[in-house]
Amino acid sequence: MSRANRTEAPRGAPPSADRRRFLAALAAGVGLVLSYGLFAGYAVSFLFPPAVRRRPRRLFLGRRTDFPAGSARPLVDDRGRTLLVVAGEDTLTAFDTRCPHLGCQVRWVPKAARFVCPCHLGMFDREGVAVAGPPAAAHQALTRVPLDVDTASGTVFLRTDA
Repeated sequence: MSRANRTEAPRGAPPSADRRRFLAALAAGVGLVLSYGLFAGYAVSFLFPPAVRRRPRRLFLGRRTDFPAGSARPLVDDRGRTLLVVAGEDTLTAFDTRCPHLGCQVRWVPKAARFVCPCHLGMFDREGVAVAGPPAAAHQALTRVPLDVDTASGTVFLRTDA
């Protein structure tokens, strides 16, 4: 064999210098790929966070007997909204008291069995549907808020999202 075909290590370098350079480059490359992969994983989780499931909560409002037929009871929920619970003969319905037209606070008029908005005299029936004024022309209704009535114990709860 001739000397020209063999690759020789540089003069004075140990014979394993090529292997050391290769292993160092390999370690640096693996570290670089892993760090970029970790960064990409964090970037994806930041841009597309996992969906958070909200647990429904129930706020105790009282007993069914606390709501006589024909009455309306105002209350404030955990979000600070003013609500009005209207009791029928055998039904309870809760409404957000903001008028959908201008956001004014509506009030319950028991003699007329209607909600009245003082800003523009919009009127809503017992079911929250607009019957007069600008909300009726726009086919708007009051926002209903879900209630749970436990018939066994007679307790009334307001359902909210946590």
